[in-house]
Amino acid sequence: MLTRFFELHIEGGSVFMYPLLVLLIVNIGLIIYVLIARSQKKLVHSKWLVTIKQIGGLAAAYGAFGTVVGLIQAFNALENSPEIIPFPVICGGLKVAALNVVYGLAILCISQLAYIILKLSDSAHSSQQ
Repeated sequence: MLTRFFELHIEGGSVFMYPLLVLLIVNIGLIIYVLIARSQKKLVHSKWLVTIKQIGGLAAAYGAFGTVVGLIQAFNALENSPEIIPFPVICGGLKVAALNVVYGLAILCISQLAYIILKLSDSAHSSQQ
């Protein structure tokens, strides 16, 4: 399973997949930071929660941008090809183009879920005081 994930990551293209991976790592780091700070009863500024949410949005937008760029490149190659390209080749290219947006949306889902949980736990904590 994990090897298939890495294969799909490489298929998506390094120009778009590696920045998305960096966004994922930064976001997970921020989530862990907030969780550790809360477990130590430290005050966590709300800007960190908003940052987690915004990184998710940036990842989704960047993934969509990568998909659109990939589709434009694929359609240019199809348009300029003097021969008929087999349908499986076209489908493979479309799959690769879609990987960026799927990866970005997965990061968005993680970010939104973390934001909701952290925000709800923050309001539950403040209502108990």
